[in-house]
Amino acid sequence: MPKLKIAILVDQEIIVEDDPQLEHGHGAAAEEVEFHVTETLRGMGHETLVIPFLENFLDTVDSLRQCSPDLVFNLTEHHLGDRRKDQHIASLLELMNFRYTGAGPTGLMLCRDKAMCKRILSHHRIKVPDFVSFPMGKNRIRRNFPFPAIVKPRFEDGSDGISLASLVSNREELADRVTMLQERMGQPVICEEYIEGREVYVGITGNDRLSAYPAREVRFANSADGPQFATSRVKLDEAYRKKWDITFTDAELSEEMDRKAGQISKRIYRLLQLRDYARIDMRITPENQFVFLEANPNPDLTMGDELAEAAEKSGLSYDDLVGRILRHAWNRYEGSGG
Repeated sequence: MPKLKIAILVDQEIIVEDDPQLEHGHGAAAEEVEFHVTETLRGMGHETLVIPFLENFLDTVDSLRQCSPDLVFNLTEHHLGDRRKDQHIASLLELMNFRYTGAGPTGLMLCRDKAMCKRILSHHRIKVPDFVSFPMGKNRIRRNFPFPAIVKPRFEDGSDGISLASLVSNREELADRVTMLQERMGQPVICEEYIEGREVYVGITGNDRLSAYPAREVRFANSADGPQFATSRVKLDEAYRKKWDITFTDAELSEEMDRKAGQISKRIYRLLQLRDYARIDMRITPENQFVFLEANPNPDLTMGDELAEAAEKSGLSYDDLVGRILRHAWNRYEGSGG
């Protein structure tokens, strides 16, 4: 594909004063996805400009207009801490007629809303946990709801708001947790039936034709006191994972189960109107049934994270993965699929 002028759109807190274009990777910045992607695109010969999505979005609009990029590599996740506004960032890019990577407003909206997402997939016979959504101020559940259950914020991701206390075993614990989360997170809450089994992640890239990568898995040690599901500390705290012997690794499924994981994930990807790349999170029950948990429409592209590791397992280097995502996005606008 041609060498492009690429605006890399990032959350504003990523930018540090002495390295606004992420050219040096000072300290912790060297571990961030924004640095990895920017460095990779430069290494491919593309012209890059890192643009933060600012509190005053009109300043961002001006920067994008002045840059006039061939393509925007969209790495934003929120605006002013509100993850529900990621869809509005994509909508702004649409209104300005910019080409950009990743999910559009519809895909972002469907994946962000955990309840709507599960209703759609259930309608299409994708197995999902039994669940109930609680509007603000409501915390009572029907008497036949299956316990144990997990209580989550309805519109977050990355396991935000999920801890060991999220697992509840009765109506009273559920009501207390729902009320606490509503007050702390300022949003509706969803309660899902807890699904026993292995937790796996399937990376997908493509548009007209999809590629599913070998499944990854989070493995929990057999400890009754430790976590058995992905809390925020499981995902973010390396010392915590070491303490409880929790590892992210290749799922090592049978050929048939890996094929099924890919098939189901591709179907979910299409139903949720995802584009270019995504990650589908599921549990595999002891009866070998796949149960959908969440879809991440613009998953972490950090070197060593789940999508990059899965791609490497299938023979793609990190540069190959970023290049493939870029090509899929470019081809969508050029009318050649991807």
